[in-house]
Amino acid sequence: MKPTTIVIAVASGLASALLFAGIVLQSASAVSLALAAPIPIAIASLGWGSVAGFIAAAIAGATIFAVTLSVPSALTLLISMAIPTAVAGHLAGLARPAEAPMRAANGNVPATPPLDWYPLERVLMAITAMATAACLFLGWMLGYDAQLFVPAVAQALGEGGVAGPDAPDQEQLRELASLVVSLVPFVQPAMLTIILVIGLYLGATVTRISNRLPRPRDDIPSIAGLPRTTLLVFAAGLGAVLAGGTLGLIGAVIVGAFGAAYTLIGLAALHRRSRGRPGRGLVLFTSYAAILLLSFPLLVFLGLGLFQTWRHGDGTTSPASQ
Repeated sequence: MKPTTIVIAVASGLASALLFAGIVLQSASAVSLALAAPIPIAIASLGWGSVAGFIAAAIAGATIFAVTLSVPSALTLLISMAIPTAVAGHLAGLARPAEAPMRAANGNVPATPPLDWYPLERVLMAITAMATAACLFLGWMLGYDAQLFVPAVAQALGEGGVAGPDAPDQEQLRELASLVVSLVPFVQPAMLTIILVIGLYLGATVTRISNRLPRPRDDIPSIAGLPRTTLLVFAAGLGAVLAGGTLGLIGAVIVGAFGAAYTLIGLAALHRRSRGRPGRGLVLFTSYAAILLLSFPLLVFLGLGLFQTWRHGDGTTSPASQ
């Protein structure tokens, strides 16, 4: 490995740890920066190779431990963001020679045969599976118990709520807090899946701009998807949620992670179907604005993503295109 690659890997790991430090140090103004923690690792992995990505992940975790002397904090970064991003970068960089290289116009086979790159649908599936496993592991490690968080959430809601005679009583606050806490097992893996996908995408964009990305540009709206078999996993997660208890928590994590992935597929379908249509910009702006302001339109794109997976998720993808 070249010395420059090691330097890039170390610098990327330090940058990722610095971005993640906002959560560890409980700085409200810096928490949003933690969402960008996967990007430096993705850049190292996609632009300088898989080994650089894994070194960056290890450096990030070691740096958090050195600063906080907290094993849970270091494991949180490693398990939730660093290692999944390094693995996703490794998968995205995998390629093999095409089985039947196309001949040139003169009938000669090119000296450098075209490559078949690792399908994006499998990269998305790996990210979703890793987000699910990470949330389950962290929940087990931290001894997650939803009922333990209800009093604290109720107190926070009471302090930030309406004062005076119209203020909700303690019973109402506790019911609202229970609802908020019950949504955490769904929301956390969904957010992590989206963060990992966006981090990988932005890392690929940066490395492509710097001419360090060997993988050609993928037509993401056309090939985004998941294998059809994941529908069975999603259905099993829904069944587990209905069962309740510990099994219900596991099911909620599965539904949250895979639900986020299907929603991204639905949004990709919107981009693909609106191509070349008049008013495309207005349609996209309205759709994303509705998601940000109302949230429930996410269910529409979740349904579209499920339909797309059922219809096209046959385990095959189109080759990457420029």
